[in-house]
Amino acid sequence: MVKTHNMNILNVTSIVEWRGGDAQMYTIYNLLKKHSTLNQYILCPENSVLYQKAIDDQAQVVSYVKKNKVFSLIQPIIEQVKIKNIDVLHTHDSSALSAAIIAKLFINKDVKLIYSRKRNNPIKNNYFKKLKYNNKLINKIVSVSKAVEKIFHDINLPADKLLTIYDAIDVQSFAGESKTGFLLNELSLSSENIIVGNISSLSKQKDLITFINTAELVCQKNNDVHFVILGKGSEEMMLRQIVEEKKLTKKVHFLGFKSNAAAYLQEFDLLLMSSITEGLPLTIYEAFASKIPIVSTKAGGIPEVIIDGENGFLTEIGDEKSLAEKCLLLIEDRDLANKFKEKSFNIVKERFDLNNLEENYLDFYQKL
Repeated sequence: MVKTHNMNILNVTSIVEWRGGDAQMYTIYNLLKKHSTLNQYILCPENSVLYQKAIDDQAQVVSYVKKNKVFSLIQPIIEQVKIKNIDVLHTHDSSALSAAIIAKLFINKDVKLIYSRKRNNPIKNNYFKKLKYNNKLINKIVSVSKAVEKIFHDINLPADKLLTIYDAIDVQSFAGESKTGFLLNELSLSSENIIVGNISSLSKQKDLITFINTAELVCQKNNDVHFVILGKGSEEMMLRQIVEEKKLTKKVHFLGFKSNAAAYLQEFDLLLMSSITEGLPLTIYEAFASKIPIVSTKAGGIPEVIIDGENGFLTEIGDEKSLAEKCLLLIEDRDLANKFKEKSFNIVKERFDLNNLEENYLDFYQKL
């Protein structure tokens, strides 16, 4: 009988804030803990949200002092690979990948290098970017959607280096919940009011200017509708100014970052996404599971799970007129909204539950 040792995996991130990449990595970490053949560790900045969460949960986490994006992470990677006899370096952001590529040059063992990517921002087709991503030291690039994977095809990476593993959520944790009306109370609204919401960073890629323009068009036709935005970001001041200039301060509400964003999502009557680029945001799956109908632009991987007119509405990017028309149609046609809800719920239950994610990652690691 051939004796095999356990696989030792080091998850590496340089992110300090709590973002989708770290959230999903930590979900996968917890899903795979039960498998005795995998020993998982996390390396992250000492002042990160992830580090505090991992400490609170008594996860196997090591911190480092982040002094810059890349170079302060190289030595901690080298040290942890040696101390923990790491077999797989799994990086979860671009800076972590850069540090791991350099670190691997100084590691005297065969360590597999994996990079997970969530966003479909185009990669510049220049020599240095090709040197980074089309690098023989990288064994696999895992994308959360085919739209994300496509950006690597665009710079001519070999297909056998690329893999798509869709994210997932705990569908049951959303499915049993129902509206309590707390958000209507928080905004001093009545039960007759309709809430259209968005949960995202307030950044350029989310194109919340189009969200606000859509809100203006909808409110011109239906005075009962209110729009809420959950999140923080660099464009907040500019977005608030636009809302004031359009005299929409009583219709568009900025709620800031919410640690319990899922509870707010369940109070929405409609999820409106106006993004320019996306990988495939978890908010889509959460809305499916919460039975919240969706109107969205065709950003990134969203058309891979929303079929226009079948389980939601899709429009071209930046098309506030179409977004407004689709929002009004779903608000007015409850039967159509219910049809979308049921179809989307069945999709997320069958394809994007945590069981799927666990099986896909276990299979992926074993094949390495």
